[in-house]
Amino acid sequence: MTTPKLTETIQLIVPAEEGGGDDRKTHSTLTMRRPRARHVKRVVVLLGADFVRNLMASADTGAPGGEHVSALMQDGDNIAEALALLTDPARLDGMTEILADLCGVPVAVIDDLDPVDLVKVGRAMFGFFPDLGTAFSS
Repeated sequence: MTTPKLTETIQLIVPAEEGGGDDRKTHSTLTMRRPRARHVKRVVVLLGADFVRNLMASADTGAPGGEHVSALMQDGDNIAEALALLTDPARLDGMTEILADLCGVPVAVIDDLDPVDLVKVGRAMFGFFPDLGTAFSS
């Protein structure tokens, strides 16, 4: 059994700013910690049980052991569904809080990310779980 990845360093295309004045700090990278159960529970609540059920069903239709998350997240239907669910301001703020917690930065840093970097951060979060099928097999 391979040791699971515990952190992922994300190189930002556009540096994100934190604070202002003398306390201003610029981030050119973010280091994300592996999500824990509390993070996964919050994501499930934000996206809803139907989305998670559909995502898991997609994983079960791939090659033995399920598809990789990166392939699932490249599926336009899955991405469109997740984005549609996140159009609610409270859900967006909730996801921002989760990402900030995983990266150990204030929410303002996530809010300052370039959209391309935000996608990279989202992919990094799902990248901790390369094979959904084996994660839930008995």
